[in-house]
Amino acid sequence: MAVALVALDAVVTLENAKGKQRRVSLLEFHLLPGTTPQRETVIEPDELIVAITVPAAAHARKSRYVKVRDRASYAFALVSAAVGLDVQGGQIRSARIALGGVGTKPWRAQEAEQMLVGKAATEENFRAAAAVAVRGAQPREHNRFKVEMVQKTVVQALQELMA
Repeated sequence: MAVALVALDAVVTLENAKGKQRRVSLLEFHLLPGTTPQRETVIEPDELIVAITVPAAAHARKSRYVKVRDRASYAFALVSAAVGLDVQGGQIRSARIALGGVGTKPWRAQEAEQMLVGKAATEENFRAAAAVAVRGAQPREHNRFKVEMVQKTVVQALQELMA
């Protein structure tokens, strides 16, 4: 669910024990391991999630989530892609692409999103965006297969969205 919420620009509202609230973009909600590998989110010990807001946006009206996994039920994603497009007259006006199963947190493919804006919603452009989405990936020996899998999943999600 976090991958889809990242693609939809969701915001989490946190409230502490004293009733003070703060809002955090879901893109910034999950932490990289860094120097605090025991912390996965920005939630402080005295905070709870009290709301998740998904803003109204044209790219949110037409969205798709594709999860690739080893087995049909109760399996973590090998990779996943959440995509949203605002297409008017065959041209992409805004795009969102978020990836899951490729790191310790959901990733936005912002360069790929920007590349799609102003282009036609075609398989060729979807493939080009998928290639941009994995540019700079640094896979390990046993997960190199994910680079190609991510690209295929992004293209599949975008094609299903346009079907």
